[in-house]
Amino acid sequence: HELLARVRTQIKRKRHSDFLRNRIEETVEQAVTDALTGLHNRRYMEHHLDTLVRESTRTGRNLSMLVTDIDFFKHVNDTYGHDAGDAVLREFANRIRRNTRGVDLACRLGGEEFVIIMPDTETGRAYQIGERLRACIAAEPFFVSPEIAIRVTTSVGLATLEDANDTWQTLFKRADQALYASKRSGRNKVSTAA
Repeated sequence: HELLARVRTQIKRKRHSDFLRNRIEETVEQAVTDALTGLHNRRYMEHHLDTLVRESTRTGRNLSMLVTDIDFFKHVNDTYGHDAGDAVLREFANRIRRNTRGVDLACRLGGEEFVIIMPDTETGRAYQIGERLRACIAAEPFFVSPEIAIRVTTSVGLATLEDANDTWQTLFKRADQALYASKRSGRNKVSTAA
């Protein structure tokens, strides 16, 4: 009886340990993942982007960033409701995943703004990726319910690491300025930071 009691105790202890380990893994995943889209969140992006910028500066390798924003997203929420807006955000994230490489880091900054960090990617190639994403978003309607499909476009800003004094903040600022240049010039465009 004593041996059986000890075995039961060890089994309970193992199950409890496994349960705690799984909960920790889930908590860590939730801390770095956007719950709605499944992409990485801003906290994860900032940490990894800092590391990527330092590594690219040290090795002299290219690093590019796309900042993309859904055009007139407020209109989607106002017209079709927030559930429809959430459906658009989820599908937008899926299209980002389909149009980026495994090595790229796709993140949701918040709202309708997303970032794609592309290691070992020079400006020309990054522009092609941004244009492919822009075209993919515009080409197919977004189904917000079985009977309602809406057209969505995106504006994209692009920046590439330029010199050893660049930080992730300066890279992001240039990409964000390029995004607003796309918006000012008519939306549904890819613009490169000057």
